[in-house]
Amino acid sequence: MPNFLGGDGQAGSAGKKPVEEWRISEKIHYMIRFSHVAEKQKIIQELSEKEEIIQMMEEKKMDFLRDTNLALARMRAKFDERDEQVVYEKGIAKGKEEGLLEGKLEGQKMLVKLVLRQRMVLNEWEEEQIDELNGETLLDLIQSLDAIHTSEDFQRQIHDKVNQNVHMKQTVLNR
Repeated sequence: MPNFLGGDGQAGSAGKKPVEEWRISEKIHYMIRFSHVAEKQKIIQELSEKEEIIQMMEEKKMDFLRDTNLALARMRAKFDERDEQVVYEKGIAKGKEEGLLEGKLEGQKMLVKLVLRQRMVLNEWEEEQIDELNGETLLDLIQSLDAIHTSEDFQRQIHDKVNQNVHMKQTVLNR
């Protein structure tokens, strides 16, 4: 068998490539085209069997890769589904917590109004002032309820609490 195969598949022409670099199909092609000897027919048979085995292995490899990709896609979908569920559950929990805090704040405002109504007549402006209080200011007002008996006391307390919170916010911002 010659050592080189040319670009056109024939031995001895330009663009030669060493036999070691031939693909199995090139070797089979050469053997079929240039030899009918029984010994070489046996080599051809062996090469054909090897080619079939290699082709089957490639098909198995492709099947494995396809199955692996499918399994990975399913796992990603499960993880995505679980992530969505976790986000949903966290959202529900946060909503409940915020709802409870908001409900608690509203309840505290109602109690402040009830206590103050027992001591004085609340006008519309005073009720609006209580409704606009945030959690911290409302808690400060609740702590000073004992000092409120008149509209003037209420106005002074509200004024003090609002100014105190504004001053604290400015101090934090200036840092």
